[in-house]
Amino acid sequence: MGRGGLPVRPWARRGVANLPKPDPGPQDGAVPRSLVVRALAWLLGALALAPGAAGAQPFRGAGTSSPEAKDKTPTAARARALDKARRAALEAALAELGKLSKSARKSILGNTSAWTGSYRVLSERDAGDGVAIEVEVDIDLARLRKRAEGGSTTVAAPLFLLEGVDAGASCEPKTTLAARIEDELEVAGAVGSEGAALRVTVTCASLGPVPHTFEHAAHVAVVASSGGRTIASAELDGFAKSPQEALTVAVGEAAGKIGAALALHRRGRVLLRVAGGRPSVKLRRLERALLQSVMGVNAVELASLDERGVVVFSVLGVADAPALAQALSSLQSPGVQASVTAIEGPDVLAIELR
Repeated sequence: MGRGGLPVRPWARRGVANLPKPDPGPQDGAVPRSLVVRALAWLLGALALAPGAAGAQPFRGAGTSSPEAKDKTPTAARARALDKARRAALEAALAELGKLSKSARKSILGNTSAWTGSYRVLSERDAGDGVAIEVEVDIDLARLRKRAEGGSTTVAAPLFLLEGVDAGASCEPKTTLAARIEDELEVAGAVGSEGAALRVTVTCASLGPVPHTFEHAAHVAVVASSGGRTIASAELDGFAKSPQEALTVAVGEAAGKIGAALALHRRGRVLLRVAGGRPSVKLRRLERALLQSVMGVNAVELASLDERGVVVFSVLGVADAPALAQALSSLQSPGVQASVTAIEGPDVLAIELR
């Protein structure tokens, strides 16, 4: 009995020690808390691109599909209808951009999932023996327009020629993801029809569903290398409605970052790192010798000066770092004695003045 002779309910007899224990957090094999935080942050970012936000607009699309003999799962027809609806929304967004080249349109529609990751199902109903779905998709028109109109406006040609994309065992479907990387590099103006051979390696990991959200997570690492040297790399997580879409989103974002970094490397421009440039008269003599005695050089500009006294010149007009190294090795100019210390990349050369 309790106070005032009232009976004590069974649950009231439990002490604090008997109360349900709080969730101890992720156990072995569970999704890490940090990933949940990043997923929620990504979702908040997606809300920032909601209808009315700059650059993103909602577009509707509808699609229908019926069961087919080749279907391996009961939900295959629904998946096809959803894909058609998302494609229809993307086509509506493309219509807003006006007339486009056939190649640009084909390339964009070939990566529908990458452009339509933020969508809402407005309706879903039976359509005969199949299903009909209507969606609303938030599409970044600014980015879509940039892709459609052709990427980099830099006059100089890209330094690199894409030799191939090596996708890891978990990067499926390999052909689709490799095509996405090639497309992003092309859009960024990072690769051309000739230049230094570039290989891109991508590794993928599906991280599973993210607690407290309706998202799946994936992790990718993309590395671009040339001549055995890493030129650019990116590693990040992607989130989407399905594991495959999460991989596609992550690969696309990583490839975009890689493309932006690679696009800074242009043919006909070499960064020349000069050690031993004091007194400054030695640098002036080197600059004059480059302009007057090295074939092809049409400009030498000061790019930077670091705390160790290493001066970096931007040398315009030479094909690449090996070509400039060869020219400097045979350079004969009064007051200039330069020795090549390293070729640090296709367009980066290190020398020392004596």
